[in-house]
Amino acid sequence: MVHNSTFFVAVDPRHVNQTAWQKTLGLNDWYEAGPGTPFPLGNLQMLGKLRAPMIKSARRWAPMWALKAVTDRSLDIYLTTEDLPRLDNGVTIDGDRIMISWTPNNLAPHRELVKRVTHAVRKAGYPVVLTERMGIATNSHMCGTAVAGTDPAHSVLDPNCRSHDVGNLFVVDSSFFPSSAALNPALTIAANALRVAPTIAASSR
Repeated sequence: MVHNSTFFVAVDPRHVNQTAWQKTLGLNDWYEAGPGTPFPLGNLQMLGKLRAPMIKSARRWAPMWALKAVTDRSLDIYLTTEDLPRLDNGVTIDGDRIMISWTPNNLAPHRELVKRVTHAVRKAGYPVVLTERMGIATNSHMCGTAVAGTDPAHSVLDPNCRSHDVGNLFVVDSSFFPSSAALNPALTIAANALRVAPTIAASSR
């Protein structure tokens, strides 16, 4: 699993954005289901302040002066929605090659998140909105693949992250996750490692 994610750039041609620390804001207001939405939408966090040279590699046809004019006046946002587990999504080995199979899902909530954030930033005074949904190439925060469960025939790890097949192997990174949260998994990885630590300590005695 990886995030369903969109790079979201809102532009107000009338004002220069002089921020130096734009990545210090995040919002979970749309994460949980709410009125008119029976499903959670996702997370909003700042993308960091985009600059013209950063955009140039993705838009080689655009002149630098135009990219600078846009990024000098932009509000840059990273939108993420949960990617739900599918048995046919995963990592396999083909000879000496690592193969990744991934079909995006849960896209309707992601489109709704983009729609609502678009409405919010336009209401805040940013009339121009540019978006690009990211694919597997933007594969940060991958998780899953090491399915957990009590049945060794259908899972790799037990509920304490211990391998069914190798007694002294514990997997406590994000591959244990049953789903992909719409935010950075680092704190969840740390919390799960603390949960499992006593079991690891007891097994080594």
